[in-house]
Amino acid sequence: MLTVIRFRLREVREQRELTQLELAERVGVRQATISDLETGRAKTLRLTLLDALCNALQAEPAELIEYDPPKRRKSA
Repeated sequence: MLTVIRFRLREVREQRELTQLELAERVGVRQATISDLETGRAKTLRLTLLDALCNALQAEPAELIEYDPPKRRKSA
C-alpha cells in the first residue's frame, strides 16, 4: 500500500541550515535515523521522536508532516 503521508524533514532541516548529523545530535539519535526518515526508509515515527524533532527544529508537527490523499475520480 502506498502511503499518503509524506515527512518533510529534509526541507525543514535545510531551511534551518542544519546537517543530518547536527540534527541527530540535537535529537539524540543516529545520523542514519535522520537519513531513514528523510528518504522514506523509515515506515513509522514514534511520537516521542516527532516531539524531539519539533523541539530541535523549533517547528510545529504540521510543518513536518504532509497529507497528500489520492485524487478522487469523478463518476461517469
